Amino acid sequence: MIQILSDSTVDLPPAEAKALNVSILPLTIHFGNQTYRDGIDITHEEFYRRLRQAVEVPTTSQINPACFEEAFRKVLAAEDQAVVLTLSGRLSNTAQSAMLAARNTDQQRIQVVDSGSVSLASGILLREAVRLRSSGETSAAVIAEHLRALASRLRLFAVVDTLKYLRMGGRLSSGAAFVGEVLNIIPLIRLVGGQVEVFGRVRGEKKAIRSLLTQVAEDPPDFSYEIVFGHTDAPERLARYMEIICPQLGDDLAYRSGSVGSIIGTHAGPGAVGLAYIARG
Repeated sequence: MIQILSDSTVDLPPAEAKALNVSILPLTIHFGNQTYRDGIDITHEEFYRRLRQAVEVPTTSQINPACFEEAFRKVLAAEDQAVVLTLSGRLSNTAQSAMLAARNTDQQRIQVVDSGSVSLASGILLREAVRLRSSGETSAAVIAEHLRALASRLRLFAVVDTLKYLRMGGRLSSGAAFVGEVLNIIPLIRLVGGQVEVFGRVRGEKKAIRSLLTQVAEDPPDFSYEIVFGHTDAPERLARYMEIICPQLGDDLAYRSGSVGSIIGTHAGPGAVGLAYIARG
């Protein structure tokens, strides 16, 4: 049997994780001296309520190698294989922790895949892994190879309310963040090479939506895969964006939408909306 594991930044709802038979290992969030396991000890709603009220931005912690190793030894004890999906190794050491744990156990039977992305985009890969397993694929190595090929085609674009959280979390330089905050404009970000990059700054939602559509037009999706939309405590804002973007992408567009969790919310801040997809090969 092939088990599928992921860190919690994939933002898979618990009910869906159970239905898909996927195991989620949580990163942790720290509000002062209080620690919560992402997706277990704190809901998205409670997290964003606290984030909006926080005097200091919370911090996050990676999954350590020992935690991964414990999970991997359970896989091996069951005489199974595993595909393990992590967020970008350039955003967190969680990927390195998983790879170290695999080396300490069995690198052939435990296949670690660095998604090179996070959240909405990583979720696309996770569901593809489940699809391949359900189709009868019996090799974790084959599934992992397929996911690594798709990872290079993942695209993630987002609109954030402020760059403050990305700057304070160390995901963006102070210089890049300062311009957006001073001019009070809408920053547009994307994930490039596993890292966060500001690709535009506009005034007003209409221009922000046009900019997102331009990005998608220049690097179009492979419509054999779903497009995924997400938000950080901004469902109404996402609905406005989707109302315009979805019809532009086609009448038969396959898509899903949902809430982005605590780990990514810590760095993006509340009010962000975005979309992810697999680009044409």
